Amino acid sequence: MRASAGRSAYRAGLRGLRRRPGGITESTRWSFAALAVVSLLLSVPAALVTAQENPVRDLVLLTGAVVLVGSCIHVYVNRRVPLWLDLLDTVVIVAFGLASPSPTSVVAYVFTAVWFRALYGSTWRSLLRCALMAAALSVTVPLWPLVPPHAAIPSTDGLFESFPVLFLAGFIARQLGNGLLAREQGTRRDTTLAATGSQLLGLTDSVPIRVLAWKACTEICAATPGLRLLKAIRDGSDLRVEGAAGSFLVVPGMFPGTVISTTADPDEAQVLDPAPLDAAAGATLNWTCISLRAMREDSWMLVGAPKKIPSDALLSVRDLINQVALALRNSDVHQQLTMQAQFDSLTGLDNRASFTAKLSSGIGLRTGSDGLHVLFLDLDDFKDVNDVLGHRGGDAVLVEVAARLRECTRPADVCARLGGDEFAVVLHGATNATATDVAQRMVSALTVPMVIGGRIARVGASVGIATATPGIDIDELVHQADVAMYAAKANGKDQVQVYHRGLLQIDAPRLTFEWQLAAAAAAGELVVHYQPIVSLPGTECTGVEALVRWQHPERGLLMPGHFIEIAERTGVIVDIGAFVLRHACADAAAWQDAHPGIPLDVHVNVSARELDHDPFIDTVLDCLAVTGLPAARLVLELTETVILDSPVAIERLRSLAAHGVKIAVDDFGTGYSSLTTLRSLPVDIIKLDMSFVAGALTNAVDRTVISAIVRMSAELGIQTVAEGVIGVDQQHFLEGIGTNSAQGYLYARPMAAAACSLWLRDNLRDTNTPDKEVGELPHHTRAGLQSHGPQQ
Repeated sequence: MRASAGRSAYRAGLRGLRRRPGGITESTRWSFAALAVVSLLLSVPAALVTAQENPVRDLVLLTGAVVLVGSCIHVYVNRRVPLWLDLLDTVVIVAFGLASPSPTSVVAYVFTAVWFRALYGSTWRSLLRCALMAAALSVTVPLWPLVPPHAAIPSTDGLFESFPVLFLAGFIARQLGNGLLAREQGTRRDTTLAATGSQLLGLTDSVPIRVLAWKACTEICAATPGLRLLKAIRDGSDLRVEGAAGSFLVVPGMFPGTVISTTADPDEAQVLDPAPLDAAAGATLNWTCISLRAMREDSWMLVGAPKKIPSDALLSVRDLINQVALALRNSDVHQQLTMQAQFDSLTGLDNRASFTAKLSSGIGLRTGSDGLHVLFLDLDDFKDVNDVLGHRGGDAVLVEVAARLRECTRPADVCARLGGDEFAVVLHGATNATATDVAQRMVSALTVPMVIGGRIARVGASVGIATATPGIDIDELVHQADVAMYAAKANGKDQVQVYHRGLLQIDAPRLTFEWQLAAAAAAGELVVHYQPIVSLPGTECTGVEALVRWQHPERGLLMPGHFIEIAERTGVIVDIGAFVLRHACADAAAWQDAHPGIPLDVHVNVSARELDHDPFIDTVLDCLAVTGLPAARLVLELTETVILDSPVAIERLRSLAAHGVKIAVDDFGTGYSSLTTLRSLPVDIIKLDMSFVAGALTNAVDRTVISAIVRMSAELGIQTVAEGVIGVDQQHFLEGIGTNSAQGYLYARPMAAAACSLWLRDNLRDTNTPDKEVGELPHHTRAGLQSHGPQQ
């Protein structure tokens, strides 16, 4: 079978002689072979015409020409020159020269043959071939007069002087061949890496990711003759082989653990006993190992090659490992986000996003007494449970609460945990009496004591009920259930309350806070602070991020963490977002006028609620028109989960991008959607999550991930901004991997608009101005580096 395959390949090679192949190396091989054949064929007619009539010599000339042409074809098709063929050619060249009218008539062929065959075999074989050819010419000259009817010794001027040129031609041709081969191999490896990286962007399952990775390994080995790859995973005291690429006699399932060193740092592991590896490969190879710790595995990629492993091939293997590690990491996060997008990670109930989606799809389908009801449930005295049992015990209580709520509801009902100790239930096709009965069952079920870690825990529950009525929207229905729940809590523990308008008069602290928040924008209590973004290297200010604050009349200045979640839940976030957008665009336009010719972007965060708001696109475009800020200077920042959970948002973002607005993905690297989003959205900027920036200097995984993200972004033409930069060493690392911009306390803390104007006056400058070092930042900026807290 192997012989049959060889004959088929030989016939295919013969058919390929008719046309010039593609590719630099193959085209060069074909051209050199054609040159050798043509030079020989041109010598034969001249020799036959000038020779005296002698059938024997004519037969020798024709036979020699046929043998030499066949030899060239054989070398071209088989891609190798056996020693016996060099010896045969030497003998035939001597015979051809003796039969020719001049012993030097074969010199042209000798030079072209040496040049052509230098593309095959080693450098020493090329020099040996030159020596054989020179010997053939040297023997032909003194023997030529002895062959009748040659009488006089022919002129051989310059023949022997050309021998050094012959050796030099062989050596140069050999180096040229090596260079062409190395270039073609490198191109094939680069093409494989580029294609693999592009395909990995669309994969979210680890199985096809690993299949694609091994396919790429096989292609890299095919592009690098002699290269072998083995993946070995630590399995007790041995090494388990998970996969192989390249030529192996046999791939064993296990290797002794002594094959590689076992050090505390997997990156420093070395091949100690290559004998089992050589036995598997069927050849003595030079081996090295690459740690796969970036894949979060106690494993190594064993790389082997004859003599010396090509450095370019080793670099390609490392790049492939980094690509696959990033894809696997995002695959893991994708699985988590897929669950998080619908289910609460602690209790397994639907989460807030799923609850909202299912409520939206069900609202309006049924109304009146036999329609849709929403039940909001809040645990009583849960803080006491956490204080007594600890947070782990509190989590166990929440899990038990979820189980009891499932028992009180029907399979078709939606049971969700909204966050903390808040739960919600959506009842479809239930009467008011049925909804009240379900709520009472839940209250009764939760009054039964729980045994947590051998200790007794007691909780109660307050339940509010709201009924969907004609024309009601989801925000109002949720608000009604929330009001009813707080009314039940205000009336005492273990209570059920059905919503009615009179409940709005209840002076519950939380309702008061929500109402204050709803009026904050109109009351002028919201303020916008700005944090600069600087370029790397050079630290020139290229933009600012707008961050909202609430100047509460009683509590003072509140950070977003105190009110954004409530704003999202109640829908007030739409008004807050519009307020921030207007002020940010107005301030940015004023700064642009104050510093003409210096581009300055303003980044504004956008929530899922804002994107779901139908007039959002008009709000943005009207704001740009009123303030006069160019669309290209506005950057809308969205988190990865916002894009994942809001398909409608994708179309609205595309529409805004068509008007010139830039799109940025915030907290990049913490979720799966980032990679696929780069292919489906007009993303201009990604902001690297500060957790990766913080760990890049000490954590090899974070360092690998952030380096791969920056490199991939550069290939896709996407700008990168690193968040949370607090040290110069972090800045130097980010500059080294090619990050475009940075943001953090190292440069400036968030500041009010007036303070930001002063900061920009001191720091905005043309790119022609000499770079300003970190140590030359204004005093008020350097003072902010003395203490580091959460960057908001």
